[in-house]
Amino acid sequence: MTVADAVSPTPGPPLSTALEARRLVKDFRGFRATNEVDLQIREGEIHAIIGPNGAGKTTLFNLLSGFLRPTSGEVLLFGERIDTLAPHAIVRRGLSRSFQISSVFPTMTVRENVLVALGSPTPLPGQFWTPLSRLEALGPRADEILDRVGLGAAHARLAADLSHGEKRQLEIGISLTQEPRVLLLDEPTSGMGSEGIARVIALVREVARGRTVVLVEHNMSVVAELADRITVLQYGQVIASGRYDDVRRDPRVIEAYLGEEAHA
Repeated sequence: MTVADAVSPTPGPPLSTALEARRLVKDFRGFRATNEVDLQIREGEIHAIIGPNGAGKTTLFNLLSGFLRPTSGEVLLFGERIDTLAPHAIVRRGLSRSFQISSVFPTMTVRENVLVALGSPTPLPGQFWTPLSRLEALGPRADEILDRVGLGAAHARLAADLSHGEKRQLEIGISLTQEPRVLLLDEPTSGMGSEGIARVIALVREVARGRTVVLVEHNMSVVAELADRITVLQYGQVIASGRYDDVRRDPRVIEAYLGEEAHA
């Protein structure tokens, strides 16, 4: 621990709310996946959403990012209601996300994947016969993003040849092309060994500089390492929310999810 770590920071002004869910309900043919979820994500924080399998975490992520419409309730991004908008419109308002399943173009190079993502808000994607070389004007920005996510040296490799962890890095890079103010990461360390997890932890810290990050994550060591605050779901409901050290001692959380790990 450094001296800086040991000294409490001077209290500053309260953080504004970046992303908010109000009484969010999603029903699927009689099954309630989220049940009046209230959630407040503060601007500039790393916020983890955890819970056992079937708790409603993925459904909540899909509601927050516009891939599902709520049965009732609201989602607000910096005070603007977004739950009635299409996903691409939400992206343009400053929210981007990655997915648990890899979503890169495998037959394109790492750099080409980023170039295509950078070109998506421009008129170029609508010009169907335009060669990929037309996107080269965006090359410097693509190179900057690849360097930031640690893939600068891999720019010419096919995405199909990347390791699982490198694909995660590329997906985060693709998410950054839209310059999000809020970034949602779905299981960013899923399926990784310790070395890959360490790289992703460092990467999340890097991309969180100047933006809000929300992640769904099963690995509690990762959550403890990264999260400023966490929210715990069970059966589609919020059962606890707050700082990790406080939430991990909540009897409801211990019973629902953490078990003996909470005492480690």
